[in-house]
Amino acid sequence: MMAGAAVTVITACLNAVRTVETALRSVISQDWPGLEYIVVDGGSTDGTLEVLENYRPFLARLISEPDKGVYDAFNKGLALASGDIVGILNADDCYAPWTFGTVAEASRLHPECGVFYGKLAVIDEARRRWTVYPLGDHERLPNHMIAHPAAFVRKNLYEKHGFFDESYKIAGDWDLFLRFWLAGEGFCPIDRVLTAFRNAGLSSRPTRRLVRENRAVYRKYRGKIAGLSGAAYFGKTVREELKYWGRKGMELSGLYGLYSRYRDARLLNAEGWGAYDGPESLWNAVKALEEIEAIRD
Repeated sequence: MMAGAAVTVITACLNAVRTVETALRSVISQDWPGLEYIVVDGGSTDGTLEVLENYRPFLARLISEPDKGVYDAFNKGLALASGDIVGILNADDCYAPWTFGTVAEASRLHPECGVFYGKLAVIDEARRRWTVYPLGDHERLPNHMIAHPAAFVRKNLYEKHGFFDESYKIAGDWDLFLRFWLAGEGFCPIDRVLTAFRNAGLSSRPTRRLVRENRAVYRKYRGKIAGLSGAAYFGKTVREELKYWGRKGMELSGLYGLYSRYRDARLLNAEGWGAYDGPESLWNAVKALEEIEAIRD
């Protein structure tokens, strides 16, 4: 992906009237000459379609029909995508102003790579707070998913390895990226915040379905990944259960907010945080944070 090369962004939405316009503007405002923007709506009834119609001149395709879940919606967009590289942006999230240019430069410098991923600014709307966590590590992909909302993939990887597995409702992105990883595709980490992610999605809270699907991914790739033996698989499933019940207990006891602050600062080594007052102030704060980090380096 060179500067000005064709980029496809796919946004899936369903009854997202409160957030979808922010997502749309974050894509369109990149002012990218090779942009193909595809929006797949699942049949919204809350006014989302009216918002989308206002932006139809900027959209290559707008589909609105019932679907079988978010991965079905993503796959509909992928089937239509013609860009050299594809980003998937949920209606609750938004790109940083510098995202396309940053990914373009990484793609130019690393033509051997097919997956480019950066960092997230995670928005906790309940606490009106944003947090930036350290960059993920694709070498640890069998244990920890990288930030899918901050990832871009060359279109030919989808052509070689297939689309999202629609049997999953939550863990399909992890399954897909493991497929890329096991096939030996190159991953390029980008040490910049590329996306703001609202932590209100399906994979953000502890659910029994998330535990079951993570377990199914472990089973699927057991024996294909070095170190994922039967004993290791058992250990991972036990940890998943402990994590689920631990978070559930925190929520029921009313201590989850306190735990979240401790987790951010100590367990996850958060790089920065602050009050969330909207996208513009967020990106100004993130840019200032990056400038401070650059001086330290």
